[in-house]
Amino acid sequence: MNLLAAMKVYDRVCMLGSMSAAARDLGMSTTAVSRMLKELEEDLGVRLLNRTTRRMSTTEAGRDYAERVRALLGEVEELQDSTRRLDRGTRGLLRVSCSNVLAYTRITRLIPVFLRENPLVSIEFNLTSRHVVGIVEEGYDVAIRFEAQTDSEIVARQLGKVRNYVCATPAYLDDNGRPQHPRDLANHSCVLSNFARRLGSWPFAGPGGRFSAPVNGRVSTNSVEAAYQMTIAGFGIGNLPSLLVADAIADGRLEALLEEYEPVSSPIYALYPHRTYVAMKVRAFVDFLMRELSPDLD
Repeated sequence: MNLLAAMKVYDRVCMLGSMSAAARDLGMSTTAVSRMLKELEEDLGVRLLNRTTRRMSTTEAGRDYAERVRALLGEVEELQDSTRRLDRGTRGLLRVSCSNVLAYTRITRLIPVFLRENPLVSIEFNLTSRHVVGIVEEGYDVAIRFEAQTDSEIVARQLGKVRNYVCATPAYLDDNGRPQHPRDLANHSCVLSNFARRLGSWPFAGPGGRFSAPVNGRVSTNSVEAAYQMTIAGFGIGNLPSLLVADAIADGRLEALLEEYEPVSSPIYALYPHRTYVAMKVRAFVDFLMRELSPDLD
């Protein structure tokens, strides 16, 4: 048995959730995948997978093994990359996770540019509304998010900042009045993030420095796109990134408020596993984002 090959097969089965999907992805037969998994279990002396005719799941030992295998395979790939000469070029599959709003407004248009500059690289680009993603556990090379993750295994490299605007439709403001100070927001219907609902406030920077203003609202969401849609529908006052609202403010569909008290901006991060050797493809992609994205966000 080729142990490294068997580990790669097991990792792909766990990632994709079935032997048939892993077989298609690896260009192997399902029979060959099943045989390699059986040999791996026999070599370890433990069952890694529970199999039925309807579903497959990892055992407790299998979950622990999968996590450690994924980390080990990452180290092997990085070791290979670190010893290759630069003239061989950046290469390999890059698995990227990106928040929906960043993908739709900025990152998607940059992907073809990066691929043209790096013809030996391919990208698997996954979009999600989740704020936190298990980068190591889910096998991602890079995640692009509005927030850094407080994890010692993750490197967070700030790409820039996005200005936020407190805004609402003119119709809502005509009916409910225009707040003159952030403290007036407590008397309005605000469209909140789930985090802001728990915190009960929005952060601001004003002439006297940074402070928090209490906010209330009947709705909260984990999706900034949903908050934008509810704000532009006239439900209340939103605190939203310029990436989403700049055009609506420019054409009058939304009105920017409290300009003297600017909401605290949202930093953008590239997140990747903290390892001794950073894969060339990861380093190249993050450096590319720093070059192309940072001036666009400032």
